[in-house]
Amino acid sequence: MSSSDAQIRPARRALVRFGLAAGLSLALAGCFRPAYGDLGSPSHGGGGGPVAANLAAVDIKPIEGRVGGKLRNELIFLLRGGGALQGPSYRLDIGVTQRGQSPIVDPYTGQPETRTVSLLVNYELKPYGKLDTILKGQEFATVSYSFTLQRFANIRAQRDAEDRAATQIAEKIRTRLQAHFATGG
Repeated sequence: MSSSDAQIRPARRALVRFGLAAGLSLALAGCFRPAYGDLGSPSHGGGGGPVAANLAAVDIKPIEGRVGGKLRNELIFLLRGGGALQGPSYRLDIGVTQRGQSPIVDPYTGQPETRTVSLLVNYELKPYGKLDTILKGQEFATVSYSFTLQRFANIRAQRDAEDRAATQIAEKIRTRLQAHFATGG
């Protein structure tokens, strides 16, 4: 065996490995499809397609409370861009449970340093005008905020934390609905 044969073998192995990796990547690329895209459309994923149409056809019932209103508004924006509902096909019923805690307390003053806001949301997707449940789920979000001795600052910080938690949950619900509609639900 000459020294040139010893140099060719590692190069050949690297070339074979690269070829296998490229072939495997191309084979797996066919397994993915865009969530919003209609593969038959010329735009190929430009925001149209059956998933986007189904999301835009979801009627979100009013939810009690300030946090419920924020959650509903976020969902309306995420599902249909804030546009008006036209021809609803689905109804989304949502229940919100809110809880607050003070996990860290200053040992010298006995005052809380941080607080957390926890939101638990139960939701059901139903065909519009029917009682059958198509999709049922539960989402949870916990957000913390700093607590000070200023009352107004604490109220604003709590509202901001509630809004952030509502936004997180709205994004989770949208993702679940996307997955449901993308799989033919």
